[in-house]
Amino acid sequence: MAENLKPKTENLLTRSDWPLLLGLALVGVSVFFHRLGVPGLMDPDEGRYAEIAREMWVLKDWLIPHLNFLPYLEKPPLVYWLTALSFGVLGETEFAARLPAAVSALGGLYVTYIWGRVFWGPRAGFVSALVLATSGGYVVLGRILTLDMVLTLFLSLGLGLGYLALSRGRQELWIWAYVALGLAVLTKGPVALVLAALIWGAWTLILGRSHWRRLIQPRCWLLLTLIILPWFLWVAGRYPEFFRYFLWDHHFGRFLTPAFHGKPVYYFLPILAALALPWTWLLPWSLAGAWGRTDPDRLFCLLWAGVVLIFFSLSRGKLAPYILPALPPLALLAGQKLAALGPRWEEGENRGLRISLKVWAAVGWLALMTYAWPPDWVAAKLRAAQALIPYLALPLALAALTPTLTLIWRREAVLFLGALLLAATIPLGMEKVSLQRSPRGIGQVVKSEWQPGAALIGFNHYSQVVSFYSGQPFHLLKGGTELEFGRTLAPEKGLFFSKPGELAAFALTRPKAFIFLKAHDLPGLKRALPGKFPLLARYKDAILVTYDGKVTAKNRFQVSGFRFQLKTENRRPKTEDRL
Repeated sequence: MAENLKPKTENLLTRSDWPLLLGLALVGVSVFFHRLGVPGLMDPDEGRYAEIAREMWVLKDWLIPHLNFLPYLEKPPLVYWLTALSFGVLGETEFAARLPAAVSALGGLYVTYIWGRVFWGPRAGFVSALVLATSGGYVVLGRILTLDMVLTLFLSLGLGLGYLALSRGRQELWIWAYVALGLAVLTKGPVALVLAALIWGAWTLILGRSHWRRLIQPRCWLLLTLIILPWFLWVAGRYPEFFRYFLWDHHFGRFLTPAFHGKPVYYFLPILAALALPWTWLLPWSLAGAWGRTDPDRLFCLLWAGVVLIFFSLSRGKLAPYILPALPPLALLAGQKLAALGPRWEEGENRGLRISLKVWAAVGWLALMTYAWPPDWVAAKLRAAQALIPYLALPLALAALTPTLTLIWRREAVLFLGALLLAATIPLGMEKVSLQRSPRGIGQVVKSEWQPGAALIGFNHYSQVVSFYSGQPFHLLKGGTELEFGRTLAPEKGLFFSKPGELAAFALTRPKAFIFLKAHDLPGLKRALPGKFPLLARYKDAILVTYDGKVTAKNRFQVSGFRFQLKTENRRPKTEDRL
């Protein structure tokens, strides 16, 4: 059983590691925490998860997640718990909402450092962590509230610990590997177990059948069951439909059918390349030679990244953040090759690296020139992203200068300085994007104008961000897709209207109604609910209007006798229809 095992690593960390760990802390804090709370929360994901966490505090129900005060059972609760605790300590702020993702991103740097150190030494661990910290997609997803960064942290930790147990014979690490996997399951579901089984299984299959026996860990499986089953059984006890909905509709269903976010099979190849920028240009060089038994640790990292890519590519449902768990092993492969260079490499060495840097430089300069003198088709796309135009000049210039100056001086310090400066520009770009993706102002207006007995109504429109910032649930005309299952579980909530006439009758009973809708739906609202609708705020093509709920004999008759077929044509209102 000891055959093909590397020597045991007695300590994952020693006292000599602390200066490098401090350096990673400085990098991580500057990249993930600086101005973290400045952008408004963005729809749909940030608003959804922040509102679920807020409602945990309001309802005092920590076991059944709620969205719009309806049961929301698509995902397990760990990130909601972490976010709610963050709100409890820091208040309901953007910084508090994003804190679990930022802490997980920083933790991921340390996990990557540990695996790189164990595999190839402290220098390789530090360089690998720097590569990960400056990968554009990792920075972005470390600064927004989603489930994927927390999942990536626990999955990376569990996979690495299990691999050390397999490859170094450290059986005591299996327990901690399965604790990490259990937390990953409580973050996003059984996908963590599937990926771990595929990755460990592929590694043992390549090395030989005898290694399969090391995967049999009954005590660890029992511990895993004790971690994950209580919550699932509790929810199933409350709602017997839960297992079918959770496992089939939102896990097997997403994998087997394109009903949720259907994309082509090659979708994740360009997405992974984009998330790994600027290191994408060095991936062909860094992956060279990884397939082989000469260095089992590099082979494991290659299998790790490859299995994640293939698994999610075969899924019929795809979203860009799904592929995030492939970034840490790619960073380890790149970091190991870069660490082997030394502070300066000789002219005749590393031909593959020089070619990669030349390609990177050529593409960088071409992109910068295209930005400066855009052809018509590029100019049209730039006009569509007007807010980002002034911002793009600096990152494009850095993307061109970094490989160019590295080729001139042949020092890895130049390469990493350029990558760090590029990473530092990402928060500003995210702030620009949030202006187009966050209806924070709408929610703040509702909260500032709120009065007892008022109601927030969505006229064929709904925003989790508006709910979060206003602190109010939506009363909705028709149902939103993600709320439909919760609606069937709690029909007594009375938050939905099947017809515009029901909405109108409800609004007339309230001293004040805030109505959120698309601007082109305003004529339909006026036909359903006679009266005046002062404009309070506007967000892109959506508006917030108010209705004072005053009932006259005329509008009571118009509402009670209402027969209205909602028009859904996508047009801007005519002049006479405007407010």
